[in-house]
Amino acid sequence: MRASNRAEEAQQRRKRIDRLYEHFDDVVGLINDAELQDAVLDWMDDADQVPATSLLTHVESKLAEFETEHKMYAVDINGTDHFPDECSDCDHYGVSCPVIANRDEKTERKKLRESLRGAGEDEIKRELRRYAGSNDCVVLINEIDEWEADYHSLLERGRDLRRKTLHFLRPAEDRDRADDALGEAAADAAEGRL
Repeated sequence: MRASNRAEEAQQRRKRIDRLYEHFDDVVGLINDAELQDAVLDWMDDADQVPATSLLTHVESKLAEFETEHKMYAVDINGTDHFPDECSDCDHYGVSCPVIANRDEKTERKKLRESLRGAGEDEIKRELRRYAGSNDCVVLINEIDEWEADYHSLLERGRDLRRKTLHFLRPAEDRDRADDALGEAAADAAEGRL
C-alpha cells in the first residue's frame, strides 16, 4: 500500500468523525433533553481531542517528544529522573531505553519507519507491536492501543448518539416511517461503516 493510500485511510477515518461532528453541530441546539445534549457536547469535545495523524506519525511524534524532553538513560544514581512517568512499567525504566538510547535500535527504528511508509494501518500496527515487543517497550504498545481505541470508541459513541438524536428529533408518528425510508443501514453506509 502506498503512503498516499495510508493517508487516505486516515483521512477517511477523520471524515467519518467530521460528518458526525457536523450533524451534532447542526442539531445540538434543537435538543432540549439536558442529558442527551450534554452527551453530544461531550462527544464533540472528545472529537476535537483525537489526533488526525496516522498511527506511524503519532508513534514517531511520541518518541520524538521523549527524545527531546528526557535523557532516557541513567545519568546519575537516580536514573528514573531522566525518564517520563509513562515508562515506569518498563523493565528498562531508570536504566536505558533501548528504543531511544541504543544506537542500533535507533537505526532499526529508522529502517522500520522507512519500510512502513507505504504500508496500510493493519501492517503498521502489526510491525510496531512486533518492534515494541522485541524491545519490551510498554509505552509503544500503550500508544498503539490508545490510538486504536480512541478512534473506535469515538466512532461507536458518535453513531449511537446520532441514532439517539435522530430518534429524539423525529416526531413520534414519523419515527417508524423515517426508519423504514432512511434506515440505519443507509446512515451507516453513508459513514462508510457497511
